[in-house]
Amino acid sequence: MALYAVTRTASALNTSNDTVTIVAGAKPLRILYVEASGMGVSSAANEILIMLSTTGTTPGGAITPVPLEGAGSSTFAAYTTWAAQPTPGAVYHRLTVNANGGKDRFNPAPGLEITVAPSAQISIRSASGTSSVTINEITVDEIG
Repeated sequence: MALYAVTRTASALNTSNDTVTIVAGAKPLRILYVEASGMGVSSAANEILIMLSTTGTTPGGAITPVPLEGAGSSTFAAYTTWAAQPTPGAVYHRLTVNANGGKDRFNPAPGLEITVAPSAQISIRSASGTSSVTINEITVDEIG
């Protein structure tokens, strides 16, 4: 088990653009935990999707996964921008976050984590709402 953390500081949600995209390399992944927090000054509802997606073009805004528990460098990538956004697919989980300090988590029971096949990807994107949100942590297990 090689564990990594991916975080994204406060940014405005967008229903057309991913907040974070996790792209598997040659090894499969398991998404073990995702936490989002509202960073606004007034109340507003936001719904954030954790979903399978197909490849976009020209990724950018790379986030370096932080190794946990002595893991080496990861073979997967995390991005915040795309020239052409990934196409949404199956929705695995929905987070609901109030902009004014609300928090929600995807924290599945063992065996119910989101599995990502080699070269596949997961998008985290707003279904509704455009508030400023921080992705406190995405915990990723790189298998193999």
